[in-house]
Amino acid sequence: MLAQGITFDYAQLLIDNEIARMIKEVVGGITVNSNDLALEVIQSVGAAGEYVSHEHTYTHFRDLASQNKLIYRGTRDAWQHAGSKDITTRAYEEAKEVFDNFKVKALPEDVVKKMRSIVNEAEEHYNVKLSTE
Repeated sequence: MLAQGITFDYAQLLIDNEIARMIKEVVGGITVNSNDLALEVIQSVGAAGEYVSHEHTYTHFRDLASQNKLIYRGTRDAWQHAGSKDITTRAYEEAKEVFDNFKVKALPEDVVKKMRSIVNEAEEHYNVKLSTE
């Protein structure tokens, strides 16, 4: 158990996160409403029409397209031209990017106060001093 806690693969964490996000996206289902159905667009363009250049498609296609960072969705030629990096290589590069550029956001003051009160209560209850504040 100790070894598991100190040997952690950050690239695998990022890969697992992307897979979990994709699963969540799939099991979340598809929104069905008048805007997403775009029946007026279907009626105006017609069954044999071209929808790709339609304003509605352009406005909404990113809402439905999976936004993967690690899984390459391009052609094999494009993948080879981009350096033939497999998912593990891209995941390690992304992990390094996160480590190099991550900035910790300060917690809101009310959250800090609530956490402090919980620690103070625990210290008093157990008659111990856990913190330096």
